[in-house]
Amino acid sequence: MRINIFFALCSISSVAILLSCEPERVDQFAIMGVPQPPDFSVAPLQDNPNKIEISAITNNAFQVLWELPGATPKNSRKFKDTILYPKAGDYFITLHASASDKTGSASTKKKISILQDAPLSCSDDLALLTGNCLPEGKCWTFVQSAGAVKVGPGYNDFSWYSSPVGGLQNAQYDDRFCFTFDNLVFENRNQGGSVNPWDGYKVQSVNFGVSDFIFSEGTGAGGRDQIILQNDQFMGVWDADNVLDIVKLTEKELVVRARLRNPAGEPAAEGWFELTFTAVP
Repeated sequence: MRINIFFALCSISSVAILLSCEPERVDQFAIMGVPQPPDFSVAPLQDNPNKIEISAITNNAFQVLWELPGATPKNSRKFKDTILYPKAGDYFITLHASASDKTGSASTKKKISILQDAPLSCSDDLALLTGNCLPEGKCWTFVQSAGAVKVGPGYNDFSWYSSPVGGLQNAQYDDRFCFTFDNLVFENRNQGGSVNPWDGYKVQSVNFGVSDFIFSEGTGAGGRDQIILQNDQFMGVWDADNVLDIVKLTEKELVVRARLRNPAGEPAAEGWFELTFTAVP
């Protein structure tokens, strides 16, 4: 397996340009100040060339912001990070940096080429999620016990709300969220209706259809695995983000955490869900 990396450098030294090109899915994050044009290195990992290590090479930046379309994660604020490209193709990596002396901001862009899709085997966790990777797949539905839906301001703080026993709507309890290993297919089987949180929690007739998903190992908070759905899909509640950290996964129970998002699919500056599902027999 090989990877070719091609570089196309460009520098931006205007705050107005930077703000007009706000990176995708960055939550109310403003870069202040302008350093010298930053540089960064890009290196595939020897054991998995679909995983790329990115390292900022800049001495006068007090904060950095990466734009990583097509990768997981899609954005990063770390000076050094490891990202995953699950699909073959050409991608641009952009590093924005702002200087500690507040002299402005600058950006550098580089192009990389991923030669083939990331190999994916039926790991133990993927087998639990998809029903032993068999063709029929596996579906999950909300538990009816307390705490099926928890909401709070932070990743580990769910102080805003916790659903009581049987506290969800029938249109939520009959939802089935199904994963199939072959071609990594996700389906939201909502029996014709989903609860719309942006319209008074009314049941809306909608069909989300079938799409693919990504099972990303170790890319979540604390090294947790992630389920990454298409941007227009969700698991559990409509206003939960499509990127879900797996907190617990057993044969019968799946617990995930996801950001709160708005109708446009953009994560809110504050707010996290913890959602608990049980396997459908």
